[in-house]
Formats: sequence, structure tokens, C-alpha cells
Amino acid sequence: MMRKREIKKPKIFIGKAGTGKTYSAKASIETKEYIECHANDIPIDDVYSWPMDVGIIIEDVHYKADKDKIVDLIHSGRHVVLTSHNKKDVPKAIINICQVKLCGKTNRNQVRLKTLYAKNCDEIKTFEANMWSLSSNYIKMKDRDEFHRGLMLHAPPPMQILSWVSASMPNNNKLAFVASTLYRWPTDYFYALLAYSWEGGYVTLAPPQRKSSSLFPSICLKLGLKETDGYLVKDMVRNPDYAKWAARKLLPEECKVLGITKEKRRRITARKMKTLEDFK
Repeated sequence: MMRKREIKKPKIFIGKAGTGKTYSAKASIETKEYIECHANDIPIDDVYSWPMDVGIIIEDVHYKADKDKIVDLIHSGRHVVLTSHNKKDVPKAIINICQVKLCGKTNRNQVRLKTLYAKNCDEIKTFEANMWSLSSNYIKMKDRDEFHRGLMLHAPPPMQILSWVSASMPNNNKLAFVASTLYRWPTDYFYALLAYSWEGGYVTLAPPQRKSSSLFPSICLKLGLKETDGYLVKDMVRNPDYAKWAARKLLPEECKVLGITKEKRRRITARKMKTLEDFK
């Protein structure tokens, strides 16, 4: 009788803003390479095509988590680490298969800032550096000067913060002008324009939805397989003959995903016709 393979329970770090959830998640990931994503926007189309040696840090599992995809990632044996602001809003299907790690109540950001800048201050107003919190502050904060200081402090990637706030406020025409300054004006000007392009209010935060970026569906179709057969292809290309055949069917970037080499076509140069003068 075959024994069922035991799946190691992934860790989920739980705590309020500033308690070190993301730091702990990065410290505990067991792979050299990893990606970070939000629980409601996981950029993996085919769970079984995801490389086993690339970890996944999934943040904010308390908010609209893609439950089925997260559970599939865990059961498939991928290296997953999760974070959440609280335990009660994490779907039971996820929390029941995780090791819960509580991060405590100490706001490490406050401790660090007080040590560096304001030892006698009770509390320093600051922002979380993650995109969710910055975008939420953009929408809600009435004090735009304070929000501007937060942008300058954390310096988020301009394209990323712009895509987040634009997804939540598609009818804000001022954001179109802000977008036109990208890579043309200094980043400090960009942050100032962004900060004052909205006066603050109540709008539902809607993170941008990633388009499918996986090449596996198209690779499978080109090789005569189903779109969902990505998990088979990596095993099949271990055969040198099959890998050579597949490389002829695929584009260079698709070969790179599979870890196979596409042979470069030899350039055929036309021979110069000899004339009678050459034989003299």
C-alpha cells in the first residue's frame, strides 16, 4: 500500500501593521528565489507549472483571498509563506493547513523611527510601505501634506503606485496627467503631483488585476498538449530528443521558460560564382 506523501504545513504570520510579518516571512522562506504577491491577485495560472525551487510569499490573506489557488499551491508542495493582519478573516480552508505564527503587538516601525529621529515622542505618524496601505492612504487621507511626506519617505515604484490608485479611481482625470509625467520629470515631482491629484475621501480600494503572463498555455498548445498540461512538459523535455524537437516548435523566450536551448539557424552565404578571370 502506497503511503500518502505528507505536505509540510506552511507558516502564516499574523499581526498588525508594523509588527514584522513580511520580514518574518522573508526570513523563513526556504528557497533562494521567491515572489511576493497579494492573496487576491496571485500571478500564477497553472499551479503545477510553477517551479518547485521558487517560493511564494502571499500577503494580506485576510482580504478576499483566492482560497482555491492558495490551497492548491500548498497541497502541490510548493514553498509558500503567508501573512495576515488577523486570524478571524483568514478562510478556514487555509488556516487549518498552516502553522500559525503570532508576531506580537510591538510596532517595530515606531520603535525604529523613535530611536532614529524622535526619542521623546509618544508616537510618530507613518505609513506601511506595502502598496495596499499606501494606496489606501492615497484614497482616504484628507491631509495631503502628510500623505506626500509618506510617499517621499517610502518612495514606492512610480508605475506600481500609479497602477494601484488608477484601478480604484478610473474616472480621476488628474491621474492621466500624472501618468504623462512618468520618466519625464524627476520622481519627487511625480510624488507631489500624485499626492495632490485627489483631496481624500471614500472610494473602494480595488487592486489592479494582472493579466495572464504565463507562457505555459501557449507552449502546451504548440506541442500538441492541453493548456493545463504545463506540469507534464518539464518532465518531457528531460528527454534530449524531445527537447530538441520541442525547441524547433517554440520561440526563444518559451524555450528559456523550459530551460532548453534553441539552436540558432545557420546563415547560408551565397557562393561567389567564379569567372574565367579567376583561372588565369
